[in-house]
Amino acid sequence: MKKLIYGLAFMLVTLAACENAQVKTEAASQEAVVEEIVVVAIPDFDSLAEQYIGEQIQLVGTVDHICKHGGQRAFLVSTESEARIKITPDDHIAAFNTNLEGNQVIITGVVEEQRIDEAYIMDWEQEVKSGVVPQDDKGEGSHLGGQLEKGGEGADISEEMQKIENLRQTLKDSGKAYLSFFSVLCTSIEVVDQPAEN
Repeated sequence: MKKLIYGLAFMLVTLAACENAQVKTEAASQEAVVEEIVVVAIPDFDSLAEQYIGEQIQLVGTVDHICKHGGQRAFLVSTESEARIKITPDDHIAAFNTNLEGNQVIITGVVEEQRIDEAYIMDWEQEVKSGVVPQDDKGEGSHLGGQLEKGGEGADISEEMQKIENLRQTLKDSGKAYLSFFSVLCTSIEVVDQPAEN
């Protein structure tokens, strides 16, 4: 009887040790997956962004433009497409230096989604009509009919209204309740190639 009890105890200890080793292996495997950052090509960003919302990705491209009012937005482009990706700095970066324009960079950051619905458009329209200079980002860029950021000092009211109407028409044509626009919250930026000086 004692042999049976010792045998059972030995089997239980062995099973527990095996299970513990398996749990540790699975945890290490999951940690490796979490640390892997997906590299997304700029031409593929719009089609893939939705599946990476809230996750870190990496982009390689050329800084096309940096907002001159505080460096709070940069736009990344590539020669392979017409795509233009909005990049915003996180709290550690705070602002982009305008000297980055024209440089090829590696951006690591988190994909963010901006949803624009009719209520959002109406709010923006009221701001423009009342003469308030919008402080927040209303989704500037080519989807609003231009390459420059919206609003700000010296904004042309008729141009702003045209952007609003373009956006309203795009929403209507989509047949959906909202439009999604994706950007990247930059957690790190590395310059890989600087343009030649003339």
